[in-house]
Amino acid sequence: MIRARALGKRYESTGGGLAPLDLEVERGQWVTLLGPSGCGKSTFLKLVAGLEVPGEGGVETSVPRSRMSFVFQEPALLSWSTVEENVILPLRLRGADRKEALEKALPWMEKLGILSFRSSFPAQLSGGQKMRVSLARALVTDPDLLLLDEPFAALDEPIRIELGLELRELFLQMKSTILMVTHSITEGLWLGDRVLVFQGRPGKVVLDEALALGDKRPLSLRGDVRFLSRVEQCFNLLKEGRT
Repeated sequence: MIRARALGKRYESTGGGLAPLDLEVERGQWVTLLGPSGCGKSTFLKLVAGLEVPGEGGVETSVPRSRMSFVFQEPALLSWSTVEENVILPLRLRGADRKEALEKALPWMEKLGILSFRSSFPAQLSGGQKMRVSLARALVTDPDLLLLDEPFAALDEPIRIELGLELRELFLQMKSTILMVTHSITEGLWLGDRVLVFQGRPGKVVLDEALALGDKRPLSLRGDVRFLSRVEQCFNLLKEGRT
């Protein structure tokens, strides 16, 4: 689905960015990207989405831009629009009439638990509710590729876990592909099928490993000895990259 060849992007002003990398992502994978700030994780997502121009090399995807959705760390909702209007916005921009858009949006709003406040405005919502709206807006187009840039970073841990469980279940139903940037090692390994660990500025991939944890991810998995050994492995690599 995604093929990067010598893909790189450096920001001279900060020294950060992405060192040239070769990488392939298969359809149906959830790939977690871990690494320090400035190592190119978010840059890689933006290059895949076409939001940034490569400094060198290139990236090809079998997914048209219309089949991609991007969820940023901040929900970026339209403050003057209701929850319902925010969710159906991508469909309306693609020419769907309101009735057609709502037919597609309402099931997603129900799945993500936001149907009861469909008429509310963003200022009336909690942080977790806003993120649910942002996810619904991204999923309403049934994307083949979902790009997540620290989507749960501003949320309390219980809400992060709850949304993580819900998103993992939706991922299994949709059979889409997910690239997720996170600074939480535990969260990233718990949700992902494959992990990439970056070191340095610009960032280089020092670990690319399948996780083989099964489709279902119960909360109890986070306390499993084998899981914790993987967390320790990634922690040590990230710690090593700081020295």
